[in-house]
Amino acid sequence: MSNFLTKSLLALTACSALLSSVAFAVPVTDVQEYANNTATEYFVDQDANKYNSPYYRGAQEDWGWNHAAIAGTFTSIVLDISAFDVDEFAPGWQGEIDMIYVFDGSSWLGMGNLDGANDIWAFTSIDLTSYSWAQAQVNAGLQVKMDIDLNQEGWYVTLGKATLTVDGGNQQCVPTPGVPCTPVSEPTSLGLLGLALATLGLGLRRRKAKIAA
Repeated sequence: MSNFLTKSLLALTACSALLSSVAFAVPVTDVQEYANNTATEYFVDQDANKYNSPYYRGAQEDWGWNHAAIAGTFTSIVLDISAFDVDEFAPGWQGEIDMIYVFDGSSWLGMGNLDGANDIWAFTSIDLTSYSWAQAQVNAGLQVKMDIDLNQEGWYVTLGKATLTVDGGNQQCVPTPGVPCTPVSEPTSLGLLGLALATLGLGLRRRKAKIAA
């Protein structure tokens, strides 16, 4: 077998391995928002309704949502929640605490409070990568809920959307509701695969040219 054929087979083998790895690590962003609300979900449809019922909710109006199941094995898992009017601390008040919980397969685990500030939309980012249960729960469909105004001081909050992103995701989103997420460029691994195949094709053309000469 010629040296060129040997190198070509090695290149094809590497490409095949890369394809296999991509199949198990496809970047995905699952977006939960008004468009796919269920009867017990209250993501707001547009910014103009952020102060309106039933979206602007306080204590005793807690709710939650489920993300779509995402198959595969992941290197990163990040949950981003867009919230409006998470009030800052004020003298004489404990401050608004809207606690986020994620189901770990057996119980609800507190992941921290919503971030943000008065009268703005902002994402709260929760990195789930290091949790041993996260992969299985994402595969099954991650369940999330929140306890609004934990201290019952009269605070209210509206959610715009929640994005569950694995391996960098395939969509870019802004916190403002009603603004569609946009696709991101193809994963680097697929780009590298295309480059490898193009290089192999170039080598074959050059070899044919030499033989013809």
